[in-house]
Amino acid sequence: MILSALFTLASALSASPALLACGDDQVRRYELAAEGPRETWRWDASEAENLPQGFRAGLLEKIDECKPVADGRVLITASTGGVVLLDGASGDVLFRAEAPMAHSAAVLPGDRIAVALSIHDRGDRLNVYDLTDGEKPVLSLPLPSGHGAVWDAERQRLFALSHDTIQAFALVDWEGDEPRLQETARWTLPGARDGHDLSRAADGSDYLVTTHDGAWRFDPEANAFKALEPLNPALQVKSVDVDAEGRLAWVKAEERWWAFGFSVMQDGRVVRVPINDMHLYKVRWIPAPPRP
Repeated sequence: MILSALFTLASALSASPALLACGDDQVRRYELAAEGPRETWRWDASEAENLPQGFRAGLLEKIDECKPVADGRVLITASTGGVVLLDGASGDVLFRAEAPMAHSAAVLPGDRIAVALSIHDRGDRLNVYDLTDGEKPVLSLPLPSGHGAVWDAERQRLFALSHDTIQAFALVDWEGDEPRLQETARWTLPGARDGHDLSRAADGSDYLVTTHDGAWRFDPEANAFKALEPLNPALQVKSVDVDAEGRLAWVKAEERWWAFGFSVMQDGRVVRVPINDMHLYKVRWIPAPPRP
């Protein structure tokens, strides 16, 4: 499929909700139209002409997260060792880094990117890179089995998900020569722990988090986790996200760590969207464009 203008399409088709779905070396856009779901955009790392061969042939072989971020960009991580920030309209690569077992990333103020790594014997980390240089992180912290990174602009905190906890970090001396992340809060995960996915509700009120045995709403102000229906209890929920209209979308592993489709629930009704030609890992809602 020819690379299309992702967020131009989102504007033109604003009557229908849309998601990004990722797995293998691909990111796809699905529109949930009244007549049924349809793919409207695709980015294939193996065919990206503006990426080095190492990224096209290996580092982006197993994409594990794809986030719509500000200004029509798409932030991609892969457990095979690659991180990429794309311009959604042109497909141009705005940033790239080699980051072993990258599982999640977030764009931070000051043109920086935080990446959660789960590299086990080589040291699980939370790395921060400058957008101008993906060769070496400007700072790095331990993050056991790093699986989630979300920037919360309202709270001015970076939320990071590890095996047992969610941590909140403040940006300290961020414009200076020695920027650092200072932990300001920590919450122990419920259930069997083994944190896997972290996303922020579209209305900004709370977070959604998945563990080995379920999915939860997390309210940092109330210091509370609440079981998320219909995904609790449920084993191996790989991603969950909710849009501004309250639609819930999720991926639950069906073979090892991947699935052959995703599910959407609205008003108590669940719709299954099959994807049989990709090892699906995560889905994320694309925010609807502002109304004129």
